[in-house]
Amino acid sequence: MQDTIIYLIRHAKTVKENGIRNTNEEDQMVNEKEILSVYGEEQSKNLSKNIELYNIDVIWSSSYTRAKATAKYIANINNLPINLDSSLNERRLGNLKELGKFMKDKNTRDPSQEQLLDRQFKTSDGESAEDTNKRMTKFFNKILKEYEGKKIVVVSHRRLNKIFFIKLV
Repeated sequence: MQDTIIYLIRHAKTVKENGIRNTNEEDQMVNEKEILSVYGEEQSKNLSKNIELYNIDVIWSSSYTRAKATAKYIANINNLPINLDSSLNERRLGNLKELGKFMKDKNTRDPSQEQLLDRQFKTSDGESAEDTNKRMTKFFNKILKEYEGKKIVVVSHRRLNKIFFIKLV
């Protein structure tokens, strides 16, 4: 039997923006629509020229604009559609006030980093690092069964790579 190969790719560089993102529904929507920078577009084009990413069987992406924009070049080279799954989306940090209370006495100003240290913490409308890990594990177990022996590209986000510990069945 042929090995199953998964290429886990973080989206390319995005346009720099000012302001707080990913802390409430309004900011979450802004975060989901963030676009690639000119440099990020070039990164994506160059990535798609990598010989290992030729003859891919399936491409999966987060539903975020920047992830889809990164995946589009690989999809084009392989003449494949991009399959979208919200399981690959970033972790929702949730309610700004609750997150502020959580961050009050922390050494870092990065809520994502702090939530990695406390994998159970979540706001009332957010996700914990552990919730995200379960969501991603379920996704990867599904695609490993469905695409056994295939070459798979998965385009997602940096923070997910840090909090996702593979616990495949």
